[in-house]
Amino acid sequence: MMGEENTQYETVSNNEIAEENNSENTQSAIRNQPKLIISDYDLSPSMVEAGKDFNLSFTLYNTNSENAIYNLKVTIDQTLAAAPQTSGQNNANLTSDGSVFTPIGRSNTFYVASLYPWEWTTKYIDMNVLPNANPGSYVVNLTMEYEDYWGNQYKTQESIGIPVTQEASVNFGKVKLDDISMGVPNSVSVNLYNTGKDNLNTVMCRVKGDGFSVDEDERFIGNFNAGSQETFSFNLTPEKEGKIKGKIEITYKDSTGKEHTDVKDFEKEVSQSFDQEGMIDPETGEMIGEAPVDSSPSLVTSPFLWIGLLVLVALIIALIRKKENPKKTRSLS
Repeated sequence: MMGEENTQYETVSNNEIAEENNSENTQSAIRNQPKLIISDYDLSPSMVEAGKDFNLSFTLYNTNSENAIYNLKVTIDQTLAAAPQTSGQNNANLTSDGSVFTPIGRSNTFYVASLYPWEWTTKYIDMNVLPNANPGSYVVNLTMEYEDYWGNQYKTQESIGIPVTQEASVNFGKVKLDDISMGVPNSVSVNLYNTGKDNLNTVMCRVKGDGFSVDEDERFIGNFNAGSQETFSFNLTPEKEGKIKGKIEITYKDSTGKEHTDVKDFEKEVSQSFDQEGMIDPETGEMIGEAPVDSSPSLVTSPFLWIGLLVLVALIIALIRKKENPKKTRSLS
């Protein structure tokens, strides 16, 4: 036992009872035996998280209107009546055996000296949940042993359910976005990591923001097991110059059905886009749209042209002189 309990037990002699009561009364008492139930119980918090403490309270109620209960002993069984099953290789290191719940500062046994007809009593116990407990609903038995006035022994069991959750956690990687220009589509991607111990479901990714458009602004992932990784990617086209801001949002539900939302912000400076005539062709290195420069020699600067012109001028001069010489000869004669 983890703690000391100061209890006093009342002993009733069966021989004395036999002397005081005849056989008919004894049989009548057995037929009207006291019944003990757990009328209600409470968990604080209502959803128990693995690795943390919680308080369990339960009320014991004697339903008999005539006979009292004596020497009541209640034991919280360490062996579970039912437990969630481990699903998937990612939860292989989780456990769902009887060591999931551990009493804090005391044993798992309670004692009540007497409980009279239609009377009840409430008991409290602080317990701890194993850090690697498999998420789900556990069923724990409470075994109750007691006696009636005549010393007849009774034993009964009641069950309570304890829901256990694991921490749900999703981390974002770095948003991968290169230098961007207005009007030019750019690829964006981010890695998502399930760093918790709970398998998530109905996982949805979205991208939101102003000053840009996206080809696919959401993606449904569905199930997202513990320890696994997913990638959300999309094409972003800036619609204005300057700084743009956006956020990547992921929503999901844990094993209890609770919805979570995580957000990753990003921002980027948008540079001015080039006109078509100012863009450089990566293959040729020339400006796109610019008239090609003729690298061949110009006719004006060609030496052959000038030589031809000189020859032509010389011929013309020679012809002119040739025509003038006969005229001079006739004039002299």
